[in-house]
Amino acid sequence: MSPALHRRTFSLGLATLLASPAIGHAAPPPDLMDPAMPELEELKWHPPIREAIQALANAHGHYSEHYNPTSRPYVVMDWSNMAVVGDVQQMLFLYMLEHFCFLMPAQKFRALIHVHTSSAPLPTPFTNMAGQPVSFNNLVADLVEDYRALAAGYGHIPHPIPHEELQDDPALLAFRARMAFCHQAVSALHGPDAAQQWIIRLLAEQTQTDVIALSRAANEWGLGAGITTQRWVCPSARAGKAGPVQADITQMLRLTPEVGNLLQILQEHGIDPIICSSALEDVVALFATSAEYGYNLRHEHVFGARLAMHKGVMEATEAPHYPFPSGAGKTALIRTHFQERRKQPPLMIFAGEASSADLLKAFPDTALCCLINRTQPEEMAGFLREAAAPPKAGSPRKFYLQGRDENTGEWRPHASSLPLGSTTPTMPG
Repeated sequence: MSPALHRRTFSLGLATLLASPAIGHAAPPPDLMDPAMPELEELKWHPPIREAIQALANAHGHYSEHYNPTSRPYVVMDWSNMAVVGDVQQMLFLYMLEHFCFLMPAQKFRALIHVHTSSAPLPTPFTNMAGQPVSFNNLVADLVEDYRALAAGYGHIPHPIPHEELQDDPALLAFRARMAFCHQAVSALHGPDAAQQWIIRLLAEQTQTDVIALSRAANEWGLGAGITTQRWVCPSARAGKAGPVQADITQMLRLTPEVGNLLQILQEHGIDPIICSSALEDVVALFATSAEYGYNLRHEHVFGARLAMHKGVMEATEAPHYPFPSGAGKTALIRTHFQERRKQPPLMIFAGEASSADLLKAFPDTALCCLINRTQPEEMAGFLREAAAPPKAGSPRKFYLQGRDENTGEWRPHASSLPLGSTTPTMPG
């Protein structure tokens, strides 16, 4: 039931009551009655979370006598794997590989992807398809050869290049398999933040208009495609110096109606939702500010990663004097832009990214933290286990767990989740 329908139903019920014969005391005039508070729809929330969010909104929003409009309450939310199911930066990366959406010269491309290399072979399981060790330097050399071949063949064609023009090209098949393999190796060796920054920098030489157009196309592509795990394989015809490699990639992007409704209801309560994501800000803002997708937030309340700009073109370096919004950087953004100005911590935190672990520790007075039940690295796993545990006697619950079905991209009205390819509900171990 939508909020508008809720209020309409309430009004019709009141009119019926007033038209009925009086029994006992007369009903008070409508203008003296308390207005109905905006309520979250049930949808597929885990019920205890929905109830706790609603109670906090009622107690701290502008229906409360304690509400201070000059210091509005606010909540902080991840975008990837919270407001949407899936990772928008990863989806854009996969789309760019499928459609060869790169504009930088080959030498700049080489310098960018070479930043994390070393002469030592990559560790297991990052071997080639014959099980032989892979040198990062050889892998980069092979990638540059693929890139040069693709740029020579398709560089003059406006991006994105139609998939059917590329799908049988051995250079494209080799390039996307090696790039996915390389990205996963960077993540394993240097951490998810380094891997995230690595794929964001691949947008160098694009204008903001280019990136927004690519993001829109990637969103439509992801939302319209099935949720699948695919294996990208380098053809033996392009074995290169490192030998053919392969990588498994997961394609997953779905809207989350529960969050769309939550954002609307919070704003009706006078509570500001703030998005803080480790994805590129332009990529997130396209989604978050769009009424078309059902989120409809203000752009100034969306914070993400930023690249330096030169004459309207993105560079392969982060914007100066702006922290990368992950870990302590994400916390610093919230402290600077909201806690210090509004003299209060976030009322609630909604976390789906591992990059929010520091945020969960940094605000002990935050009343509620909603976490998505999904596989996470250890820095988040501890919070997931706490959310899954029974509440301690005499202590209010702070951490809540929301389940989802990764096979359909929908939330579940439970704390447990269904991993992709499984029908067995799981809880954090």
